[in-house]
Amino acid sequence: MARIAEPEKMENIKKAIMEGLIEHGYSGMSIASISEKAGVSPGYLYRYYSSKEELVQELVDSEMDIIVKSFMLDIGSSATLYEVGYKTIKRLFMKANEEPLLAKFKASVVMDLKIPAKEKKENYKNILEVAEKCIQLGLRTGEINPQTKAAELLTVSFTIPFRYLSFSLELDGNKKFTEGEVKRVAQICVNAFK
Repeated sequence: MARIAEPEKMENIKKAIMEGLIEHGYSGMSIASISEKAGVSPGYLYRYYSSKEELVQELVDSEMDIIVKSFMLDIGSSATLYEVGYKTIKRLFMKANEEPLLAKFKASVVMDLKIPAKEKKENYKNILEVAEKCIQLGLRTGEINPQTKAAELLTVSFTIPFRYLSFSLELDGNKKFTEGEVKRVAQICVNAFK
């Protein structure tokens, strides 16, 4: 989103992308719908981006980088798999209390595999390596079944917290997540690996 020099327009476009992705999914979005929602002309967006994919990819990549880097930091600074899950889920839920639109967007990005991401295969490879680190930690602490595969760990780790967040915000748009929910969802995730 750094290509557009006007901060207000940039924020409106970012918000329009997030809302469009949440409401319609990647396939249901277009440059025209994004520009209309953002209050700019389609030509304005095409001046900076050659396609919807390029426009969405930039925002998606920056948000996915944040998620993955935070997850990696949590692994490195945690003594147990539960602690990794707790820290990650707490960050997600508390951010949702402050910025529900951004949290819903992140959930949509994680759950919609059709959304373009830079070097998707490389990203998957990196995420699988992170999952392997989680598995090693879980094996050392006895929190994980030795048969657990990286893809299984990622499915649980990304699906349960993000789906919980999405369902909760869908049911109550003013939802405020609690410490108790963070602990409960983290425990549900860890229990899935036994």
